[in-house]
Amino acid sequence: MGRRPGIAMVGVALVCSGFACATEEPEATAAISLGVAAAPSLSEAFVDIIAIFEEETPGVRVHLELGRSDEIAEGLPGRTDLNIFASASEEVMELAVTQGAAVEPQVFARNHVVVAVPSGNPHGVRGMGDLARPDLRVGLCAPDTPCGRATEKLLAASQVRPTNVTWESGSRALSARLADNEMDVGLVYRTDVASSNGWVAPVSPEGRERDLMQSAGTTRYVLARVPGGESGPGGEAERVAADQFRDLVTSDRGRRALEGAGLDALPE
Repeated sequence: MGRRPGIAMVGVALVCSGFACATEEPEATAAISLGVAAAPSLSEAFVDIIAIFEEETPGVRVHLELGRSDEIAEGLPGRTDLNIFASASEEVMELAVTQGAAVEPQVFARNHVVVAVPSGNPHGVRGMGDLARPDLRVGLCAPDTPCGRATEKLLAASQVRPTNVTWESGSRALSARLADNEMDVGLVYRTDVASSNGWVAPVSPEGRERDLMQSAGTTRYVLARVPGGESGPGGEAERVAADQFRDLVTSDRGRRALEGAGLDALPE
């Protein structure tokens, strides 16, 4: 295969800079603007959910911002343009709630890391043990990211010590390098394999290794309302819209969107 095509986003146009992405503003101003900040690994699911929400709530335009959960949370106290925060870190959300920047948190989805390889698995990777092969270029998420923390727990539980490691800023960045054959194997979120259009493939281990991936190597996502976004004259209407959006995320249709993107919807 040649270089992978860009990953298509349906329903919401994204403008990216650095870690963050934001939807472009429509030409016509909507009656209510709802700001949603989310981890990048939620992008595919949230694009689908937002499309459903805007179709059923024509008076509301959703503005989606993607970025690292810790960086979003750090800026929450000064943000009046965000109404919903979906974090890939329970610890980060706990801190935001303690500071009063987020309220009413609820766990709504789970992701887990998988052994992933470029399409066609050119180096014959079979499972976790291959991460220790000195002839392979191994990619891992940086330890200070949610993907990195899930990776560390999985490696400790499986007692595997990778060699020849390159650290990446996140699962999506690592998936891109696998797709470009710049890495031979890596541990990435299942969602990024699903959104790679076949340019990255999962290795399917069996038995204990598979169970460890689904238990030790997991990330749980937390959804909360951001009260700072309700401080303007339209605050009450924005709060109602935020509650409607959260209800949709946790509804059967929201669960289908989450599962279609490779996530486990919670509670099961």
